[in-house]
Amino acid sequence: MIKTKSRLFNISSSVGRMNGDFCSQIRVDLPDLTFHLDHIQNAYLSVVHCEVANSFYIVNYTNNQFVLDGTTYILTRGNYNVNTFITMILTLLPVGYGITYNSAITKFTITHTTTDFTVNASSNESTVNSIMGLGKVDITSTALSLTFPNVVNFIPLQRINFRSNYFNFGCYSTSDGSSDIFLPLQNNAGQNSVINYVNQTQAKFLIQDRNITSFTITVTDDLNRFINFNGVDWYMTIQIDVDYLETPRPTMATFNFAQRGLI
Repeated sequence: MIKTKSRLFNISSSVGRMNGDFCSQIRVDLPDLTFHLDHIQNAYLSVVHCEVANSFYIVNYTNNQFVLDGTTYILTRGNYNVNTFITMILTLLPVGYGITYNSAITKFTITHTTTDFTVNASSNESTVNSIMGLGKVDITSTALSLTFPNVVNFIPLQRINFRSNYFNFGCYSTSDGSSDIFLPLQNNAGQNSVINYVNQTQAKFLIQDRNITSFTITVTDDLNRFINFNGVDWYMTIQIDVDYLETPRPTMATFNFAQRGLI
């Protein structure tokens, strides 16, 4: 007869941190994870629920560089709208530059008082392109003015991925070709609030490695870059289900036959 034993484990990024106040890589040590015994049939992992702080910035360490006429400007990390972003970036650019926002087309226009200029959007150093509405090619102003080709984007990160290379769940990501995601979490909360997830479908994954005593969880964006939670912890409850064969208890008749040497 196959029975199932279930255990709940409450884990937090406050324990086992591996990348400091980023809070996006932790080592998890759990007791009683011996799945290699002969009577064990299968072991499964599921995320019951988790609570994740939306404390990561719109402009962060992955997208805070703007390249103008070959010079890289490091933008101040934080959460912005179009007006606060313009104020911030103009404090960094040389005198003579101006930036305006057209709400009808939701695009930025950058100008200079005396000289035409080039925005180096194709440069590897330019990482703010999607926020400012830049494309992937360099663009040069005409008549001292340049309207960026795409709309601005001050939407917070829309999805974060919980990963563990100790589990093989076959969850493939087309963004970076990885297959170690066990929870792609939709960001359905506003800034500085909590993203709540509940496993309403009761999805669970087969654990392939039967000798796990500890594992690492990383939290990344779609390009497998660490999320910076800025020192605010996240919490998760996982459930491990173990299917095992129960050894039948001997009946009295079986005991009597054994004593008489008949079995």
